Amino acid sequence: MSNLTRQQFSELLSQRVLFLDGAYGTELFKRGYIKNREPIELLNITNPDAVLSLQTDYVNAGVDFLLTNTFSANRHKLMKLGYDQYFGEINRAAVKIAKEAAKTSDKPVYVLGDISSVGEMIEPLGELKSKYVYNIFEEQVEALVEAGVDGIIIETMSDIKEAKLAYLAAREVAPNLPILVSMTFEENSVAVTGTSLELYVALFNDLDVDVIGINCTLTPDKMVPLVRKLAGLSKKPIFAEPNAGKPVLSSDDRLTYKTTPEEFTVYVEDYVELGANIVGGCCGTGPEHIKYMVQHIGLKKPKTRKINQLDVITSRVHMFNVEPFLIVGERINASAKKKLHNEIREFNFEHVLKLAKSQEQEGAHAIDLNFGIESVLLEEHFSKVIVELDRIVSIPISFDIQHNEFLESALIEYPGRPLINSSKALPEELDKKVKLLKKYGGLLVVLAMGKEIPKTAEERYELGRRAIEYLEIQGIDRSRIFVDPLVLPIGANQDYSVTLDTIRMLSNDGIRTILGLSNFSFGMPNRDELNASFLALAMHSGLSAAILNTSEELTMRILRGMKRILGKEASQFGEEIKSSELVSLLLRGNINEAEKYVLSFLDTLTPLEIIQTVLAKSMEEIGNLYADNKIYLPHLILAAETSKPIFSKLLSMVAEKDSAILGRILLATVEGDIHDIGKKIVGTVLESAGFQVIDIGKDVPAEVILQKVKELNPDIVGLSAMMTTTVSQVGQVVKTLRENGVSTPIIAGGASMNEELAQRFGSYYAKDAQEAVKLCKRILNVDK
Repeated sequence: MSNLTRQQFSELLSQRVLFLDGAYGTELFKRGYIKNREPIELLNITNPDAVLSLQTDYVNAGVDFLLTNTFSANRHKLMKLGYDQYFGEINRAAVKIAKEAAKTSDKPVYVLGDISSVGEMIEPLGELKSKYVYNIFEEQVEALVEAGVDGIIIETMSDIKEAKLAYLAAREVAPNLPILVSMTFEENSVAVTGTSLELYVALFNDLDVDVIGINCTLTPDKMVPLVRKLAGLSKKPIFAEPNAGKPVLSSDDRLTYKTTPEEFTVYVEDYVELGANIVGGCCGTGPEHIKYMVQHIGLKKPKTRKINQLDVITSRVHMFNVEPFLIVGERINASAKKKLHNEIREFNFEHVLKLAKSQEQEGAHAIDLNFGIESVLLEEHFSKVIVELDRIVSIPISFDIQHNEFLESALIEYPGRPLINSSKALPEELDKKVKLLKKYGGLLVVLAMGKEIPKTAEERYELGRRAIEYLEIQGIDRSRIFVDPLVLPIGANQDYSVTLDTIRMLSNDGIRTILGLSNFSFGMPNRDELNASFLALAMHSGLSAAILNTSEELTMRILRGMKRILGKEASQFGEEIKSSELVSLLLRGNINEAEKYVLSFLDTLTPLEIIQTVLAKSMEEIGNLYADNKIYLPHLILAAETSKPIFSKLLSMVAEKDSAILGRILLATVEGDIHDIGKKIVGTVLESAGFQVIDIGKDVPAEVILQKVKELNPDIVGLSAMMTTTVSQVGQVVKTLRENGVSTPIIAGGASMNEELAQRFGSYYAKDAQEAVKLCKRILNVDK
């Protein structure tokens, strides 16, 4: 049984700043315990004394929490490295060792089961299925909980969807244990998969986590602005674990980190002043860093933080303020569209995706998803469409799904904070939605009706008000609730003033309202005129949001005018991307229009000239947008996938195929490292720039790379090393190639690489994908 309840954990957090331990991989590597390609977690059973010694040093340094040595001990990673048969033994032993080390302290030291990424991307960015990944995390959490951990820490996540799946699995297995969740961000506070710190916090503020954190990637000084932002947005306690600088190779070929304990602590003290509740260290931090940090921070109480309300709906990369007025596009509604409904039944989502993109371009902040008759559909219809919408970088979604099991299938896949539309104001229905809101986060639309629609505004208002109070008692803040006052068709002689009066009464109580606008004009001619007129009246009465037809130009113009009149101009997130027509088509995934545009140049240019001056130029522009953080990984992948068939068609028209390719790049992740997220990003950007990429996989031994280089004769070899424990393999590959007479240029990159290491190994260094493109062009003397 656990020695630490969630209530006790909460009390500890309120008393003083608490301390996590430091790194495991880098420290065990420094101490000489890492062998060949073996994962450090194997030491739990092959050399438990090595792990015990390190953890005892952390206990002596004064930590409150020890992490188990299980960072990469999920079955998927162990299987990729060939050690999955030891899965149970590794995880059980890790908890036993940590508990043994904890006992050496004269104060309570608690053991947190450490879990992290599976190392590969999940759909739609990669090929892994969400259910599979969830099961992987569930299995590891079960093993750690059964062995007796005091809590779970989920760390170093770069994909918000994976972080969410890990959390869901952990909370399902361990409803009564503290759970800490952490993502890793670049210096611009955006993860490599395109999710900003704001998007991350907006979702996890809703979820039943105990602490929200950030870790890895950044040095202590670079993490300060992110901690400041986290402190101002998180409703939960926060934690931070920076790296101790960048790795350097010592004269005896050991990796060390430059940041001293004194320098490390200076910045960690800044975190505490900003309001951090828990602090610790990531890559490069050892017991000496943690000891100095503990001594200087001492028994400080956590600072009171001023928290800014993140009043938003989100997807993976999009975020829109709910205030001052939320626009939800209504056109993905198969209720009265037989053709659309039949397409959906056949898993043909092409029209759905087109409607999503068109509504985004027309000014929708979210898209309402209504598949019509659900009794003939399967759970897979709903999970699959969310993956497809995520693939085209969809704006946030309003889930108009009536069957709760279908709704839950969609919510599991959704990488953001959604709007759930809707629930009747009946306790039994509200209870079901509360369960989903607490589990998956988001906002809820409540219909101002019970079993029937009330006739009067007073009755509708009363139902809405009581529903709000009921939800607040259940722990759902009113900032997460809209009430739909219900508008009925004017053509059926319904009194629209009842709706307007209901809006006015609810608004006077500070309750947000949302309306299905097109219901008003149902069955009538000139619907846009009626919709626009009623929208103006409703907004004047205090309406907060509308589900409407964004293709109705008159309605949208009236909406914009009313927002100006009422002072409801929205603040913008990010800047609008100004781009050429082809770039715009590629970023939207509009393959048919993009192909038509490109092929229109055949009258004046040869296919080769089109590849070089039209398609390549546009993809270079997209690469620059990515490098400048104006678009993110999902946009980049979508554009690259859209351009590939167009490039292939043009290439089929070129006699000398090689003349259309800038060069051939062989990519590999080095032996012992199964991470391929960074390598895939680089490969995508290189292909977009006009290079042919040959990806031979991950965990590739130097001898195999040599064999492939001799067989395929690439112009450049690209190596990825994400882990500190495998970065030396880059040097081994360079040595192997050179000793065998291969002079092919080698570029190395990855989280553990830097310029100094690359020079020592005899390779070039590329810090990111765009730098890799520039470097390849320079090496091959390719004229832009």
